[in-house]
Amino acid sequence: MGEHPSTDDVFHRLVDCIYESAMDVAAMPAALDLFSRYTGTGSPSYLIWDKLAARARLGVTPHGCFTSAGSMPDNMRALPPHLTTTGATRACATMSVDGATAMLAEPEAAAATSIYDCSGLAQGIRLFDTSDVCVLMSATPASCDAFAHCQQRVAQVMPHWARAARMQHRNFELSGLASLGLASLDTLDFGVMVLQADMRVRYANSWAEALVQADTNLALDNGVLRARAESMQSVLAGLLESAVHGGRNGTVAGSWMHITSGGQPVPIIVMPLVSRQPVEGPWQLPMAMMLLGNSESRSVLDAGVLTSLFGLSRKESIIAIRLAAGETLTEIAEREFLSPHTVRVHIRDTLRKTGTHRQSELVRLLHLLPGVDLERAGVSSTARPRDTRRRH
Repeated sequence: MGEHPSTDDVFHRLVDCIYESAMDVAAMPAALDLFSRYTGTGSPSYLIWDKLAARARLGVTPHGCFTSAGSMPDNMRALPPHLTTTGATRACATMSVDGATAMLAEPEAAAATSIYDCSGLAQGIRLFDTSDVCVLMSATPASCDAFAHCQQRVAQVMPHWARAARMQHRNFELSGLASLGLASLDTLDFGVMVLQADMRVRYANSWAEALVQADTNLALDNGVLRARAESMQSVLAGLLESAVHGGRNGTVAGSWMHITSGGQPVPIIVMPLVSRQPVEGPWQLPMAMMLLGNSESRSVLDAGVLTSLFGLSRKESIIAIRLAAGETLTEIAEREFLSPHTVRVHIRDTLRKTGTHRQSELVRLLHLLPGVDLERAGVSSTARPRDTRRRH
């Protein structure tokens, strides 16, 4: 028979479970069950209360997690009246002093009682409290003969629950923001992929997924982007390698005009993906962003976006936009107060930076990418460009 775990072993296992539950709510029932057995308390519960909506967002007991009012235990459907008063027991920041835990309670709570004791737990301890959400933990104290033992262990464990509640709140916030950001990318009418240098796809929006599924020239093989043709696979690998390891200024690493198996032209642009607030560390892998144009789009890019994607100067962006709008070299020169020779030089540099070889290729590339407004672009003339609607 195996040895029974020591009290210290159980404590450390409980602490591990508490912090694991901050990252994964599904682990919280097991953490509450272990807390109950370690402290000798009964019926522990964990409640996240939405102050603005006046309802519980999440209720947890050792028997499971509850998110809907219909399945939630009755005692979790309303915040206890005594916890809405200013004298409610409140768990605040903690700090370690010579191995002991010192509680920084609010004045009214500190004056009444120790913040992490069995009496406070019976009434309900606020682990985390903001203007819009409150995290509450409660349990039934142990019997009188084991009360001192329960008191000591509750005081030992509750600071970890308070820290974990703050971590959990932050995780929920970040997850919510990430979900909103990804949902907004799904509304775009062109493809967005985030990839590693080995072509492993970390994210693809709905349009990118649909394009790859419909195009037999491309495939996602166990999360890795692959091209059927070796030549295209080599091109994509080179673009990603250049973006991931070569670019740090946010400008485009390269572009490629891909023809799908259905015959539609799809411009592919690969650029470094660098966080505005870089996170350094062994877990931060270099990434690149791949944009896949929509062949059904009839608009071109904003000048600021052209600068970001291709590293074009402001003047080069405006000249490219005018070309896409159907203006001739002479018209561009007149409206931008430049000589024809200077316009040609700008166009030559633009072709090089965008990876295109002819003006017609450049215009096609721009028309397959989303969102331009000549006025927003800062074009120096208010003259309307020629009508360049496609003829069928």
